[in-house]
Amino acid sequence: ATPAMCYHCFDTLIDTLQHSSSSSTTSFNHHNHNHKRTNASTTVPEFVKELPDPSVECPIFVTWEKQKSTKNNNNNSTAADATTAWQLRGCIGTLAPRLPLATSVGEYAITSAIRDRRFTPIHLSEVSSLRVSVSLLVQYEDCAHVYDWEIGKHGIVIKFYVHGRHYNATYLPEVAKQQQWDHKHTIFSLIRKAGYNGVIDDDEFLKGIHCTRYQSSKCQVTFGEYVIHNCQGNDPIPTYRARTSTTTTTATTPSWTPCNNL
Repeated sequence: ATPAMCYHCFDTLIDTLQHSSSSSTTSFNHHNHNHKRTNASTTVPEFVKELPDPSVECPIFVTWEKQKSTKNNNNNSTAADATTAWQLRGCIGTLAPRLPLATSVGEYAITSAIRDRRFTPIHLSEVSSLRVSVSLLVQYEDCAHVYDWEIGKHGIVIKFYVHGRHYNATYLPEVAKQQQWDHKHTIFSLIRKAGYNGVIDDDEFLKGIHCTRYQSSKCQVTFGEYVIHNCQGNDPIPTYRARTSTTTTTATTPSWTPCNNL
């Protein structure tokens, strides 16, 4: 994953939110701001030029987080202050890619921002407080057992059947480490995340779980970093800050089951 992929996520989100706003919200005027940001829906994303093959496909997750701390908050800082806390705002991806990265990065940027059913859709007023992460999932390996993976290095996918019903779920590599979970806590949490609410009674149950481990190529960019490196320091949504909007983005019901990392 590269910073350019993260910049494209912000480009796509801002364009989508501005175009979905009511007529009372002034749209961004590209001609009045001299920077590289362009309409993501009509141009080839910059990151595609870095790919060895524009048609390459890869499992991907896009995660949006919102800054909780206001201490030393500076949108134009190159890195988040050490005291800054972040809260999950949306995370959706796919373990079975159906589109090339050239398309899927932007698609999951929007899907995770406005269609994660655990949260209200992200609003334009929140964008300056966001950071985005793009995770490309690589190096899939079958585990010998459910604990055959390394915390902080591997993400895991579990699949199992109970009474004819199929269950599956995944956690990205950073989840167990961030939550300070050991292997057992992570597996039991993932079983619940998969939707199984029955008794996890013995080792035979765990032996019936197929576990796959993988690694992640991850890149993370804050809005401030996006402004500095992709917009030459120019605020991409200045007209919005001059008014208070009461319009919220309407989420549509997704036609797939979101694959979330938390």
